[in-house]
This record gives sequence, C-alpha cells and structure tokens, in this order.
Amino acid sequence: MKKNKYIIIFRSSGPLKNTYLLDKLARLNYKIEDYPILNVKKIYTKEIKINDNDVVITSSFNSVYYLSQLTQNRTFILYTLGKAATFLAKELGFKNIIECNGDSGNILLNFIKNNKSKTFNKGSIIYAGAKEISFNLPKELSCLGYKVKRYKIYSTEAISQFSSNFLNLVKKRNVSWIVLLSSKGAKAFHDNAKKALNKEDLSFINFACISSNVAKNLNKKYFKTFYPKTPNTNFIKKIISQYEEKYGS
Repeated sequence: MKKNKYIIIFRSSGPLKNTYLLDKLARLNYKIEDYPILNVKKIYTKEIKINDNDVVITSSFNSVYYLSQLTQNRTFILYTLGKAATFLAKELGFKNIIECNGDSGNILLNFIKNNKSKTFNKGSIIYAGAKEISFNLPKELSCLGYKVKRYKIYSTEAISQFSSNFLNLVKKRNVSWIVLLSSKGAKAFHDNAKKALNKEDLSFINFACISSNVAKNLNKKYFKTFYPKTPNTNFIKKIISQYEEKYGS
C-alpha cells in the first residue's frame, strides 16, 4: 500500500490556484500535495485594447487569468497552452479558443506553422505572457513575417527555500514522486535542493517532468527523471501509473 506515500507537485503560485493536474493525480493511490516553486506577480495594469479580428497568444494558466483582467473583449481568437489554461479561459468567458497541448512556446510555434490561417492576416497578433520566457515566440513569429505586439503582464520569482513540511516528508522517505512543470521551476528546485537535501534524500524520489527540456535542469545522475515524448500534463499521470504497474510500490 502507498497510503503514506506522496506525490508532490511543484508549481507557480499565483492569484488563482490551478488544480487540473492535482485532480487528475488524485485518482492514483497516493496522497497529493502541491507547493510553490515560483511566485507570480502581476506587473501590467493598463487596459489592453483588443479588436475582434485580433489574435491573442498566451502561454500559461496565469497569463490567461491576468489577460482576463486587462480586457473586456471575449470574442477574439485566443491561443492557449494546455488543458488547464483552456478550461480557465472557458470559465472566464472567452469564446474562440484554440488549444495547443504542450509546455512551451515552441509547441505553439509549430502549431501555428502547421495550421496557417487567414485569421492571422485580419488583425494584430498580440502575445500576452510572462516577463521572462524560455522560448521567444514573439521573435520567432516576427522572423516568419508576422507583426507581434508583446505585453509582459506578469513575472515569476523562484522561492528561496523549501517549506519545512516538504523537507520533513522527504527526510521520512514519504515522497515517491515529485512533479515539475517548467524549466524555470525545475532549476529553482535544483538550486534549493543543493542547499537543503543530499544525494541520498533525492535517490529515493522519482521525478515526473512535463518534458525533456524540464528534465535537463536536473542534471545529476541521482535524479531519476521521467518525461513524455509529447509534452502534456495528461501524460504525467500515465508515466506514474506505468511505473507503478511495472515496479510496484
């Protein structure tokens, strides 16, 4: 039985809690906890004027939430990244949503390349997202000949230390899996782990990462990393389930 074993999700901590993955993993035979690894802060407050013919590209759950506060329009075409962001966009009243599965702007770029549409020629292309981005999608789109307006609407800052509750669970060997959902979050985990945990502590834990790019930030051999071929939060549950079917508790 794994009733005393935990899956820990590390995620960005913003004004609205993203429970999509937590709800998915709750169906497994583990206790589930989530902890912040990045703190999110709104940094843009002016209204963004968006016309019905414009196309808006977002790259995260948080960017969809903050965008909803910066415009009253809900009828333009909105690109989202992942199920959680899509569900949130629907809840916030956006009408024309195009969902891309994955974890990065590179996924969005490939989707746009493979699904060229006249909609990109009718109005402006607006990119609303984080201040710091690992993949510069606005620049890549500009190189393809598109004119892109970029709005930096929020920033993220890595936590400075793990919570005592999390460290206690690790020291007691109660953590079976840690889930990491972004490259910046994985780097923040690695930096904090160097200060608070040793090789033996980490050797008892499996790391489910949303992509190979995220897993690369855990570059020591004692990090046992797992990731899907196609970045998608739904595959996190599949990775853990398949591992447990093969190796048991």
